[in-house]
This record gives sequence, structure tokens and C-alpha cells, in this order.
Amino acid sequence: MVHLVDLAAAFACVGLVDGQRTGFKSCDVLIDAGLGDKLLLASENAQDVSAAIKALSPLTGAGQWNIAIRGGGHSHWNNNNIAQGVTIDLSLLNTTTVHNSTCSNGTAVASIGAGSRWGPALFEAEKHGLSITGGRVSSVGVAGLTLGEGASFHSGRRGFACDDVVDYEVVLADGSIVNANKRGGSSNFGIVTRFDMAAFPAGDLHGGIFLTTWDQKDKILDGFVDVIATNRNHPADSQIVLFQHQTGLPQPMVGTIAVNIDGNASAPVFDALRGMPSVIDLRQTQTYGELVSSMTDDGGQRYVWFSLCFHNDRRVINKAEELFTKLIAEINSVIPEEDLTIIFIFQPLPKHYGQANAGGNVLGLDKTLTEDSIIWLGEAFINTHAVEALFQSKLAVVSAQLEAYAESIGANTQWRYLNYVNPTQNPLKSYGPENVAFIKKVAQEYDPSGFFQTRLSGGFKISNVE
Repeated sequence: MVHLVDLAAAFACVGLVDGQRTGFKSCDVLIDAGLGDKLLLASENAQDVSAAIKALSPLTGAGQWNIAIRGGGHSHWNNNNIAQGVTIDLSLLNTTTVHNSTCSNGTAVASIGAGSRWGPALFEAEKHGLSITGGRVSSVGVAGLTLGEGASFHSGRRGFACDDVVDYEVVLADGSIVNANKRGGSSNFGIVTRFDMAAFPAGDLHGGIFLTTWDQKDKILDGFVDVIATNRNHPADSQIVLFQHQTGLPQPMVGTIAVNIDGNASAPVFDALRGMPSVIDLRQTQTYGELVSSMTDDGGQRYVWFSLCFHNDRRVINKAEELFTKLIAEINSVIPEEDLTIIFIFQPLPKHYGQANAGGNVLGLDKTLTEDSIIWLGEAFINTHAVEALFQSKLAVVSAQLEAYAESIGANTQWRYLNYVNPTQNPLKSYGPENVAFIKKVAQEYDPSGFFQTRLSGGFKISNVE
């Protein structure tokens, strides 16, 4: 039997701690919530991760030596922490280095540690006059967003964040450290410790958060549908629309995050907002790093979320609005005083996104995204396990009803955005049978024992796709 001291000898890094008190705030919060790890292994480099995998791989013990990987730690708790298991914490791998690539025609590359968050990574790139296809919230982890495809303000021009990865540094199940550049396999092959991403000249963006009253929603939605429909001609435009209900407010709010990555304040993405009264208007010309730093999530709450994709069809959005209003009424009748937030988010998925790197990833969008579409996210921010369970049920019903409606009018887009789906959903299946078969083949080749299929907590396993 391998004991703590044996693992310590194999894993000679700064942060080997027991599961009672780690000194790492993010993990201590989970311990206080009753989700404590048996061990936290805080790695400084890929070699540390390799040593840990070599030590842990032979162990069993009824799940006591199963692992979780924590990068930014912003996903569902069981994706980045494991009760009575071992969490390999990558938060110390948080540096960004900009250099010229020797394998990418000498273009600039940002090498980003897997424990980094987008705010600091973008600011570091901007010191060199460069930018990266990255996240839209500063506190979101680079690893989670990029391994889960990575929608971005830059997607109209550059595709998803994963499309701009020129190299992944990966620790395999046998502990070997390799480089890979096929995109879209999530965490099915190994632990990514570094992302080498193509960098491009930075310029100011224009945009930001705009919140208004519920009676303005139709104008915003009409403009949003038009932005998606014309995005091929205006790829610098990006827009997110949200419905938000918060306990204590008399009615929901509607908002948008409208951005032009060329810094053009007169771009079509802003047309519907001109002259519209605002409750909050944070739009301005600023760098990418400054923009995402105005949008952050400090955590501390329980989240439940589900996601779908459907055609850019106002009828489906109207159905989502109907279900949103109905959900609020149901919740108010059951727990009217509970402190919570319900948000429905709509994001663009025009069909040309799938062509940005055709054949360069295994997402399948180059073949399956035949209509301009929308990514829908329904989420709730709550504070207790009981309310979390309630919303797990409620949002599952809403998601099923919305999907059924979209299907009934021929407006369902089968593809699912991995970063937003609930753990009960199956995004890898939506990549298409050819890509599923390819991912399974690669997983078998590089992880023949199925270590990352059976011993890794959380994530979407290719072995679960039929």
C-alpha cells in the first residue's frame, strides 16, 4: 500500500498537503463545505504533474486515490475537486510568456500556464502589444475555457479559443510529457499543463455591459438576431444577451454585452441600443484585458446550468422567454424569500464560426453547423444544497421543453457547447460519429488503461459516448 510519505517522495513539489487545511483558499472553501480532498498536490511544472501521475496511476483503494484536476477552478465542483481523493492543483502554473514560435512561421505565441486566468494572461500579452483569442470574464480559467472549446469576442474572426492553440503540453497516463496540436478532445487524453496560443496585434475594443428595463427586450432581441444573421459581413461584432431575475427586484432585467473588436463605436452591433434608456451602461473604448476585468465572478455560490443550441430563430427565443417567466413564477411560489439569481443567456453561433479552422479541430462544426445558430445557457446562482437540487430538476425540465420546441419547428441545432452543458448532458456525442470514433481511437492509443476515463473526477468522458 502506498502511504502519504511514499507519494511525497514521488511528488517533490512545494504543495503536498493533507485534506484538513491546505492553505489554498479555493480548496479550503470546498473542505469547509464537506468536499475535502484526501490530498492536494500543488504543482509548479509539468514534471511535478508527471511525478504525481506516475505515483497515483498504479493505486486503487476503492476510489480513495482517484483524482481531480484544478486549473482556474470555475467549473462544477466535482470537475476540479474530489471528496476524499487527490486534487492536482495547477494554480501555480500561472505565468504567460510571449515569444516567437519556431514551428509557426515565426509568428508570436503566448505560452500560458494551465493554472492561469484570462485577466492576467491578456494583460501580459498586451504588454507586448499583442492579444489572444480568450475568455470574456477575467476570473475564468484559461484551461477550462480552452479545453471546453472557448467562445470569445474574437470568434467571428478567429473561431474558438482552441482554434488558436498551436501546441498543448500534455502529461499522459504513463507520466510522459508530450506536445499535441489536435484540438477539441477536452480532458480525455491527459493533463494539459501549458497552452501555446497564436498571438496577434492588440487593438482597443469598444463595448461593455448594457442593462435596461424589461420593456426594452424586444428591441434588443431584434437587434441580436440581426447581428447573428449579418455576422459574416461584420465579424468584428459580437453580442451576448441576457435575461436576469434576482430576488427582491420587482421585474426581470434585460441586458447585453455588445462588443466591436476593432474599437468601432458606430458598428452595427450597437444600432439597436442607440437612444435606448439604460440602467447601467459600461460601454467604452478599452483594451481586451480592461474589458474582461470589468466582468468578473468571485465565486462563493452554488451554480446549476444547462445549455442548448438552436437556430437563429426568434420563435425559439420567444419560447425561452416564456419558460423564463414561468420558471420565475414557480420559484416565487415555492421559495419566495430565497436569495437567488436566475439568468438566461443567448450567445451567437453563426455558421461561419465552424469554418474558422475547418478540419483543425474535432468539434464537428465545419460539417454540422449548417444554419446560423444561438448558444443558450440557463443558469441559477444559489446558496444551499436543497435549492441546488431544486434547480437541477427545474432547469432540466426547462431545457427539455425548449429543446423539444426547437425540434418541433425544425430549429434545433444538435451541437452542444461543452463549457455550458450540465454534467448530465452529452456534448461529445454532438461532435458527430466520425469525430467520436477518432477521439476514442486516440484515447485508446495514449491511455490504453483508461486512467483518465475511470480515475478522473468530472469532465465528459469519451467512453460514455455510444
